[in-house]
Amino acid sequence: MNKVISLAIASSLTMLISSCAVAQAPAQGEGVVTLAGEVVDSACGLELASVDQAIEMNPEPIGRLLRSGRGEIHPFQLRLVNCSLTRPDPSRPGASLPDWQHMRVTFDAPTDREGRSFALFGSSQGVALHIEDAAGQESVPGVPMALLPLVAGDMTLHYTLRLVGNGLPLAAGPHNAAVRFKLEYF
Repeated sequence: MNKVISLAIASSLTMLISSCAVAQAPAQGEGVVTLAGEVVDSACGLELASVDQAIEMNPEPIGRLLRSGRGEIHPFQLRLVNCSLTRPDPSRPGASLPDWQHMRVTFDAPTDREGRSFALFGSSQGVALHIEDAAGQESVPGVPMALLPLVAGDMTLHYTLRLVGNGLPLAAGPHNAAVRFKLEYF
């Protein structure tokens, strides 16, 4: 049986990411991550600080993106708290279901780069959003990432996001993205 945190715009865990690509160094751009959700069945809780976090994305100079094709790395975390491996069976008082053993995360949003990255919206052009886990596994929009072992207590899942070139000519300007994520337990 999986545990799912519902993800839809109206009732969702949604990551809103904003940043700017600029040719000059004036202070421009900032980012915010806003999360909210509904728990259906859960091995873990999501720490309140993970639910309402902000990620500041500094402006990316076009020159850096032209030279390397990638922007600066921005870390973010999902902190799971009070994880319990045991599962009581709600249909049989006093009985248990098999213990939770694994979990996985799926990030989802409109795609770019032929489905390999997350699309950005705004007046900038030539960039997409890319997410990786701490092991370097790339998140493909809508595709579950590798299973992770579930441990009792607290867990912190580490991720990074960055801008990547999408093959279109670069144009400076603001952009944003909304990335939903789903946690499943097995």
